[in-house]
Amino acid sequence: MVTEPGASSTVSPIVVALSASRRCAGILETAAALAASVGADLEVVLVESADLSRLADLPVTRETDRVSGVTRNLDSARLKRALEGEARRLRQQLARIQRASSTRSTLRVVRGRMLIEALAASAGVDVTFVLDARRTLPCEGRSQTPPAQASPLAGSRPRGLQPRRKPVWILYEGDPGSARALRVAARLARLLTCSLVVMVPSRSAGQTEALTHEARSAIHDLDLRFVEVAGNGAFLQQSLPLGASSLLVLAKHSQALENEAMLDYLESLAVPLVLVT
Repeated sequence: MVTEPGASSTVSPIVVALSASRRCAGILETAAALAASVGADLEVVLVESADLSRLADLPVTRETDRVSGVTRNLDSARLKRALEGEARRLRQQLARIQRASSTRSTLRVVRGRMLIEALAASAGVDVTFVLDARRTLPCEGRSQTPPAQASPLAGSRPRGLQPRRKPVWILYEGDPGSARALRVAARLARLLTCSLVVMVPSRSAGQTEALTHEARSAIHDLDLRFVEVAGNGAFLQQSLPLGASSLLVLAKHSQALENEAMLDYLESLAVPLVLVT
């Protein structure tokens, strides 16, 4: 359970599911700061794309490097070497994080679809970060790593991290799962010293007002903004502007994860997703 430090002797690991080592330093540090704040370990899962592996075995498959523009054959041996390089870079990043925070970490490699493997990795744990770093992030081109003096791992207090403009977004539906997600989102907003945007489903006027009151009563020390969203699977497309969020926090059993179309949409967001059990 993600709770106050020392309040529980059975703190589950914080899981981070990634598709690549690049552009992930910021999310690793955020996850490590959350882990350190509750006395949890960090478990990193590197997800190798099963579709890409199958394509690499085809004799006619070619790829074009996004940076150099060079076109070359895509083969499984080179893909394996690239994956080994990703794992090596992740281990180096985790070693630096452990030296800075004493947070223990592990790394394992799996093959499959990004979000499906992330959901599988989240079994038995309370919090899972998901970042598909193959996609272009809204803030591409700017550093994702906070300055050394601004790292959340620089001290025991979250005040060490400089404020970010982009808030944490959370869907609050009033059930116990989304209440836990709200607490995690609030803790992350404090660590990042940013505001919190709370999405509440559009129901009857009284129900929506009650949800807003519940969330506001639970969080007293943050800058809160509320957004009323459609009570169906399209709410995220309608409510979350591109690049508006630093993190999107959802209860693992939210309706947003119940159908294939929403899984596809969440994978296309290119925003780090945080799943809370």
